[in-house]
Amino acid sequence: MPPKFQSSFIPKGPIASSSQTAVVRRVGQRNFVSSLAYLIFVVSLILAIGVFGYKTYLEYRIKQMSADLVSAKAQLDPQSIEELTNLNNRIVATKTLIKDHRIITPLLEFLEAETPKTVRFTEFQYSVGEHGLEFTLNGLAKGYNAVALLAQSFNQSRYFSAPAFSNLALNDKGEVLFSFKTTVNPELLSYSAVSAASSTPQ
Repeated sequence: MPPKFQSSFIPKGPIASSSQTAVVRRVGQRNFVSSLAYLIFVVSLILAIGVFGYKTYLEYRIKQMSADLVSAKAQLDPQSIEELTNLNNRIVATKTLIKDHRIITPLLEFLEAETPKTVRFTEFQYSVGEHGLEFTLNGLAKGYNAVALLAQSFNQSRYFSAPAFSNLALNDKGEVLFSFKTTVNPELLSYSAVSAASSTPQ
């Protein structure tokens, strides 16, 4: 029996072309981009509404607080406000005076406690300079040992900054004349600090 040959090379079933596949892919990409853009739009819209709402709330709160402030001011007596203001100014001025006030009593007590009995002071001067309270002493000592003992005490004191002895000389009685000059630590002469220390229980 002679062999049978297919007379047609046309496929019997449908075959998808490459162009149709590309179209499908483009449509899918378009759908994804559209969905993403829509999502971004919705989120942006929600954020914008939230910002607008918060701004409106803040404006409302500011108006409400302003109204409360006006109402509170209306309830206060102007004369009472003036009296309280004047009282506060006096309190602030008093605190400033106390803070800046210096007393010399602690320094005198220190000199009395630390000065040997063989030394006496003949002159005491003090002034307020650029670096604080400066004071000068002139005195007499029974001998150079007494002056050396006094110098050791003064040099170790926390009251004095850069203490210096000068003009050492002997008088006709054999006593040693001397001068002393130094700057005093202002914190140790502060009235408020001294008052706080005296009120602290030992």
